[in-house]
Amino acid sequence: MVPSGIVDSSVFDAEDMAEIRRAVDAVCEELSIDPADQATRERVASNIMRSWSLGHRTPLGLVQAGLDGAA
Repeated sequence: MVPSGIVDSSVFDAEDMAEIRRAVDAVCEELSIDPADQATRERVASNIMRSWSLGHRTPLGLVQAGLDGAA
Protein backbone atom coordinates (compact mmCIF):
# COMPACT_ATOMS: atom_id res chain seq x y z
CA MET A 1 0.00 0.00 0.00
CA VAL A 2 1.25 3.46 -0.88
CA PRO A 3 1.24 5.91 2.05
CA SER A 4 -0.69 9.14 1.78
CA GLY A 5 1.38 11.78 0.11
CA ILE A 6 3.22 12.17 -3.11
CA VAL A 7 4.10 8.96 -4.85
CA ASP A 8 6.34 10.87 -7.21
CA SER A 9 6.55 14.52 -8.16
CA SER A 10 3.27 14.52 -10.08
CA VAL A 11 1.07 11.78 -8.65
CA PHE A 12 -1.28 12.25 -5.72
CA ASP A 13 -3.33 9.50 -4.10
CA ALA A 14 -7.12 9.66 -3.78
CA GLU A 15 -7.05 11.11 -0.25
CA ASP A 16 -4.58 13.79 -1.31
CA MET A 17 -6.74 14.74 -4.28
CA ALA A 18 -9.83 14.95 -2.06
CA GLU A 19 -8.03 17.41 0.26
CA ILE A 20 -6.75 19.41 -2.70
CA ARG A 21 -10.20 19.48 -4.30
CA ARG A 22 -11.77 20.73 -1.05
CA ALA A 23 -9.24 23.56 -0.89
CA VAL A 24 -9.83 24.49 -4.55
CA ASP A 25 -13.59 24.50 -4.01
CA ALA A 26 -13.25 26.61 -0.84
CA VAL A 27 -11.10 29.22 -2.59
CA CYS A 28 -13.33 29.36 -5.65
CA GLU A 29 -16.45 29.70 -3.52
CA GLU A 30 -14.88 32.43 -1.37
CA LEU A 31 -13.84 34.41 -4.45
CA SER A 32 -17.03 33.65 -6.41
CA ILE A 33 -15.03 32.06 -9.22
CA ASP A 34 -17.46 30.65 -11.75
CA PRO A 35 -17.18 26.88 -12.28
CA ALA A 36 -16.87 27.59 -16.01
CA ASP A 37 -13.75 29.75 -15.43
CA GLN A 38 -11.33 26.88 -15.98
CA ALA A 39 -8.25 29.08 -16.37
CA THR A 40 -8.63 30.63 -12.92
CA ARG A 41 -9.61 27.33 -11.30
CA GLU A 42 -6.51 25.71 -12.81
CA ARG A 43 -4.27 28.50 -11.46
CA VAL A 44 -5.79 28.04 -8.01
CA ALA A 45 -5.39 24.25 -8.20
CA SER A 46 -1.81 24.52 -9.45
CA ASN A 47 -0.79 26.70 -6.51
CA ILE A 48 -2.51 24.38 -4.06
CA MET A 49 -0.84 21.31 -5.57
CA ARG A 50 2.55 23.06 -5.43
CA SER A 51 1.95 23.88 -1.77
CA TRP A 52 1.01 20.24 -1.10
CA SER A 53 4.15 19.04 -2.88
CA LEU A 54 6.28 21.30 -0.69
CA GLY A 55 4.72 19.79 2.44
CA HIS A 56 2.43 22.72 3.31
CA ARG A 57 -0.72 20.63 3.81
CA THR A 58 -2.79 22.32 6.48
CA PRO A 59 -6.22 23.40 5.25
CA LEU A 60 -5.40 27.05 5.95
CA GLY A 61 -2.06 26.79 4.14
CA LEU A 62 -3.69 25.18 1.11
CA VAL A 63 -6.41 27.83 0.97
CA GLN A 64 -3.81 30.59 1.27
CA ALA A 65 -1.83 29.08 -1.60
CA GLY A 66 -5.02 28.98 -3.65
CA LEU A 67 -5.83 32.59 -2.86
CA ASP A 68 -2.32 33.56 -3.93
CA GLY A 69 -2.88 31.70 -7.21
CA ALA A 70 -6.14 33.48 -7.91
CA ALA A 71 -4.58 36.91 -7.72
